[in-house]
Amino acid sequence: MRHSLLLFFFAVMAAPAPAQEIRLETCDVLPVAEVSISGAKFLFLVDTAATSFLNSKSFARGPELKIPVTSWSGTTQTRGQQVTVRDLAVAGRHLRNVRLPAVDLSAMGRACGRRLDGIFGIDLLHAFGASVQFDGGSARLLVRSEDAHDRLASFDRQFVTCGQSLSRGDENGLLGCLDQEVVLATADGDFYGLADVVEFLKQKYRVRDPSTQLSMTILSRHILGEGIWTEYDLRVAVLGRVVVQRGSALWREIDGQWRALYVNHSGPPRQEPRETSN
Repeated sequence: MRHSLLLFFFAVMAAPAPAQEIRLETCDVLPVAEVSISGAKFLFLVDTAATSFLNSKSFARGPELKIPVTSWSGTTQTRGQQVTVRDLAVAGRHLRNVRLPAVDLSAMGRACGRRLDGIFGIDLLHAFGASVQFDGGSARLLVRSEDAHDRLASFDRQFVTCGQSLSRGDENGLLGCLDQEVVLATADGDFYGLADVVEFLKQKYRVRDPSTQLSMTILSRHILGEGIWTEYDLRVAVLGRVVVQRGSALWREIDGQWRALYVNHSGPPRQEPRETSN
């Protein structure tokens, strides 16, 4: 049963995460996309041959400065404002505290027949890992899934927090680290569901006993589609006797929180020399 569950999780989680896809609208014949700024919706022209701009008519004015305008024809200087966008989002991905120049784009909007709030240029395309694909008479904006480095950094921070919760015997903290349907495979048996797994951990590792010291050291982690597979050492010290258990787990992110779906502690533990006090 344990092995079939593991194969099932790998089959589901190892599928590559697709990019988010937005079908672009048009302003006359020009491609435009809806962009979210601090929760409000704005319409941006998508231009792979220009840098990004805001329409100064759509946003609060910032400090005036000379702005280089880059397009397919070259770079020129114009006057405008600099605006800091606290949260810019496309297809569920966010950029924070983005500084963008703002100029008057009214003439461009009048030319194509719709108000344009900005230009989504090559710099923002790169920042979002996005690309534009044309298919016949339509265009799509493909936005890469969340950057792998950011996902691993987020996971690493939470792994440390989960290890601290286990070490302190913080049951509420453990509940936030495990999926409701978590499966734990151990040499003592298999445990299914959040309540049974937490109860086993409390009994097995005596998590509220001050004579027991626990620590977790991550060894490796790998992105599998939308999940992360990790291997780690669980070190248990009780009255000077030290046992190290090799662990592995499959995690998924739910509402910004990484939770373990499958945990394996079934390998034979190894003993380290007894700790001595000076």
